[in-house]
Amino acid sequence: MPAPSPRLPKISVIQSFKVAAELGSLAKAAAQLALTPAAVSQQIRQLEEQLGSTLFVRTQSGVMLTEMGKEYLRYVTEAFDILHLGQQNLRHAASAPRLTLYSLPALASKWLLPNIAQWRAHCPEIDLSLHGTHTQVDFNATPADFVICFGEDRYPQLDKQLLFLDEVLPVASPALLHRFAGMEVLQHAPLIHLDWGNEGRFLPDWRSWFQAKGIDDAPPQPSFSFNLTSLAIDAAVAGAGLLLGQRRLIANQLARGELVVVDPLSLPLSKPYFLAWPQRSLSQPGSAALIHWLTQLAR
Repeated sequence: MPAPSPRLPKISVIQSFKVAAELGSLAKAAAQLALTPAAVSQQIRQLEEQLGSTLFVRTQSGVMLTEMGKEYLRYVTEAFDILHLGQQNLRHAASAPRLTLYSLPALASKWLLPNIAQWRAHCPEIDLSLHGTHTQVDFNATPADFVICFGEDRYPQLDKQLLFLDEVLPVASPALLHRFAGMEVLQHAPLIHLDWGNEGRFLPDWRSWFQAKGIDDAPPQPSFSFNLTSLAIDAAVAGAGLLLGQRRLIANQLARGELVVVDPLSLPLSKPYFLAWPQRSLSQPGSAALIHWLTQLAR
């Protein structure tokens, strides 16, 4: 068997292999594909030569996959499934216009998601696809039409709309507060910290809050640290400790009584949130409506 070729086989050849593998017969595959058995046999032989592997063994009743053939069939089946899915999505996109919005995960789950049903009422004819990501969005390599970003430095060339400047304030679950007398919770309860990496310098931390409160030497307290805001919020709701929660992201937890404000002192983040988009996105149906809806939601 010759060495495998780096070139991809023709799609028609791969299809002949797939059908023959599923039917267990070159003759039946030829009938289904409207080809002669000799043509299918030649395609299989060409595929085996190109891959450098034997894919079938002949039997009295037809053909049977080798172990290498079974492995190749798994890849082929997955590839055809992806092609079918892409075709369905294209058909759906043609029948129902869609906008794709990328956002930081916590902002998507804690701020956007509780209000997502309003989009259908605001713009019923446009589908909305929401993607959560921490990475910088490449508008040329993703289906993104818009992105909600923290600050505007990551997307200097894009058009932007200011959404809001958030603030943090100390909150805790009712269960945690019941374990302490009055404001002792600020002195003894575990503190929940957020690790935003390089962006952490734009988020007020507990040290900054205690200093703003006039407490320069806060007593050491047990703590938890999370790299995801949504995890930190969930931990606070579970009673794990005190959290400097972003007001916009904990609004629903406050409204439901899952979190309670411990002290009214709040500190602003150093950067606001923006909606950003390339100029071409404005040609998409519903783009102006999305900008307006998010701007109103941010008020």
